[in-house]
Amino acid sequence: MMTPRRRGSMDAAAAALKSGMDRREFLKRFGIGGALLLGGPALLAACGDGSTATTAGQAGTTLPPDLQLFVDNWILYIDTTEDSPDGTSTIDEFEANTGIKVTYTEGVNSNEEWFGKYQAQLAADQPTGLDIVVLTDYMAARMLRLGYAEKIDKANVPNMTNLVDALASPSFDPSRDFTLPWQSGFTGLAYDIDQTGGALSSLEAIKDPKFAGKIGLLTGYPDTIGLLLLAEGKDPATASLDEMLAATDDLAKLISDGQIRQIYGNDYIDALINGDLAVCFGWSGDIVANQEDSPQIQFAFPDEGVMIWTDNMMIPKGAANKANAEKWMDFYYQPAVAAELAYWVWYVSPVKGAQDAMADIDPEFVDQPLIFPDEATLAKAHIFRSLTEEEETTLNEAVATASGV
Repeated sequence: MMTPRRRGSMDAAAAALKSGMDRREFLKRFGIGGALLLGGPALLAACGDGSTATTAGQAGTTLPPDLQLFVDNWILYIDTTEDSPDGTSTIDEFEANTGIKVTYTEGVNSNEEWFGKYQAQLAADQPTGLDIVVLTDYMAARMLRLGYAEKIDKANVPNMTNLVDALASPSFDPSRDFTLPWQSGFTGLAYDIDQTGGALSSLEAIKDPKFAGKIGLLTGYPDTIGLLLLAEGKDPATASLDEMLAATDDLAKLISDGQIRQIYGNDYIDALINGDLAVCFGWSGDIVANQEDSPQIQFAFPDEGVMIWTDNMMIPKGAANKANAEKWMDFYYQPAVAAELAYWVWYVSPVKGAQDAMADIDPEFVDQPLIFPDEATLAKAHIFRSLTEEEETTLNEAVATASGV
């Protein structure tokens, strides 16, 4: 049995799953500086080999273009050399198989922050210096509406046929011409059990006065507004714009009442580990991946349900190394590689065959619901419906007003 290539452990996951299991099915991302504008989590991001993690566009420039690739991802979203029992990561394997040098960065703290950083370049048809970026569904939809992504040459990605059927035809990219899922995951309740004094089972915990000033929410409507809708008995997959706007009123009240300490991006995990937060909205894989060193942090699927989301690989418009980006996509859609990745990040794999391939890594993970959720688990998960451009603008403005930015 291979030693886990992750910060978490199977024992830690078992403990997390056991917590509150009698009340719900357990499954398994922002500082006010990145205010609560509409964004989604995303699933997490990239913790790459230190030898390759450099500022995009500044490394490997002495190599010819056909031997370079610049990837920007979230933190904790890839296996690392330092955690590998044999000293190699999937990035190392990709480089060895292709001869391409990867510059891997962890530049996505939130979807909105990333978009704000690169929007001017994309709008002016200037290259970003990136060949792959990983963004959540709603932001992927915005990128496509604005024409900011390159079309994938599917002849270069034959393993795309391994994409699971459930993710094959999203409304924003029905033929997957521009996007390919990296991982999916769940947004639910995260908490410090040392501060809560026990397991949590309801979204009502964020309104509990005893946690005032120690509650953290996430940037982006698919997470925070989605969960607030669930707390009111509304389904984010079918909610009207008026119902979403009512949820922003709930958000405004939580802030004015002093319940909320801060709105976070992917940096919420540090605040939770450090004890700044007692309760927060959080992403499933983040919590499990950090439990070995911080066993006090827990993840719960609240009774009201959880949000489910997908982070997508995209090729930004004007990418210099498009063919290499397609090779990257194809490589990670091999079932054995997908299983290796999922084993480390604890998110839902989008690749057919990864579950079978997991048996060769660790049989205990074949039925791990955080990675391969069953139908009962998925029945508790909700998708935030696609918004029109006008709806998104209206909701963004309402959320910004509610959060005082």
